[in-house]
Amino acid sequence: MIDSSMISKIQKAKEYASEPHRIQFKQFTVQFDGIHDGHTVTYNEGQWHCDCHYFEGHGICSHTMAMERVLGVMLPEREQETP
Repeated sequence: MIDSSMISKIQKAKEYASEPHRIQFKQFTVQFDGIHDGHTVTYNEGQWHCDCHYFEGHGICSHTMAMERVLGVMLPEREQETP
């Protein structure tokens, strides 16, 4: 049985989920399953890193750009500059 306070929490969770601009990631690590290989992508206080060879030479790659697109408005505004 769900009590009234839980119903209120569920309603608030739905409201928050419909307003993703309220959420801003500060740091995380993901395993990205690329077409040719898996890669670890990290984000820490506005800085991206990927363990793929392209990122090493360019500071950006398809994996980090894909993550920027997926996260959209949940990244701090200065990070939403995906080409």
